[in-house]
Amino acid sequence: MKLIPFMLALFVLLPANSLLADADESPPLLKHNPFSRPPSKVLQRAPTDSRRDDGTILLPELQATMVSSANRLANVGGRILKRGDAVQGYELIAIDEQFAVFRRNGEDITVYVKPLAEDDE
Repeated sequence: MKLIPFMLALFVLLPANSLLADADESPPLLKHNPFSRPPSKVLQRAPTDSRRDDGTILLPELQATMVSSANRLANVGGRILKRGDAVQGYELIAIDEQFAVFRRNGEDITVYVKPLAEDDE
């Protein structure tokens, strides 16, 4: 009968002993940080002229807007802008669901979201 408690103690202590042996080994070295973000690349674009060759004013191309209770953003020519940002010499002063208002030289200009191309049937 004394053999059963001895066997139980042996089975309990053996796994604990193997855990202690693994604790002495150092953790493997990582080649890179799995939590790091990739470096961002900022593209520098040449400033664009706000007039075409024929003298007509080139308005910012409003592709989309996002309006939420926390923030309002506009996609202008592929750049995401918020109120107060500038593009092509225009300051973005208001963003709505279907349009954005830009100011240049004291003049307010409303630009509507570029409509999707309709399918030709």
